[in-house]
Amino acid sequence: PPNLYWEGYGPNADAYLASGREHTETMLSLLRAAGADPEGLERVLDWGCAAARMLRWFPRRDGSERWGCDIKGDTIAWCQRNLSPPMEFATTTTLPHLPFEDHYFDLVYCGSVFTHIIDLPDAWFLELRRILRPGGYGYVTVFDKHALQLVLEPTDRVAAAPGWFTEQMRAFDGRTHAFSADFAYFSTDEGPQWEGMPVPQVCYDIDFLVSKWSRLVEVVSVTEEAYAYQTAVLFRR
Repeated sequence: PPNLYWEGYGPNADAYLASGREHTETMLSLLRAAGADPEGLERVLDWGCAAARMLRWFPRRDGSERWGCDIKGDTIAWCQRNLSPPMEFATTTTLPHLPFEDHYFDLVYCGSVFTHIIDLPDAWFLELRRILRPGGYGYVTVFDKHALQLVLEPTDRVAAAPGWFTEQMRAFDGRTHAFSADFAYFSTDEGPQWEGMPVPQVCYDIDFLVSKWSRLVEVVSVTEEAYAYQTAVLFRR
């Protein structure tokens, strides 16, 4: 896609595509480790797909459905013009509703979406659970305390966060002193803007989040640094 739709993933087209492949392969390996067969999953949804950076790499076979959805209509329109078929795309809203039947998908995944949901994150999680079939999988990456430490103090293991993001976090701590507290989560939408809109950021204590989600689903694995510096939560309905 044109770089307008890259969402900051990579300085050039090759890096953009490579990042999608890397993040997808990590997810596939975690699914296989949990006993799932990604190639055999009939219906898969990339929630917050942007320009199908990950979805384009997900294995598919004849008769399978590969869906992507996003709140950005221009991006979805580009996907519909250029990637459908074999994939399908739908525009959604910021309210917790998805245009799919109950128990429709074998897998729903989202990379760096809950990292930006300040309003109604619990309702969104329930919506993902609603459209998963019993036994289906969910894969969610989150910005947690481990990721926060990597943003503030980069290492050689993962690529450094953008400088504006590091400064946003430091400025937030300077105002609130939140990082020295034993927080369950914090959120902020004060900082740089993306295409004229503020970029909300949400950081979780992973133990708190897993404890809450475990009341609704079976948490299968928690993997740090699965999506750059973000942590991945794999669960089963």
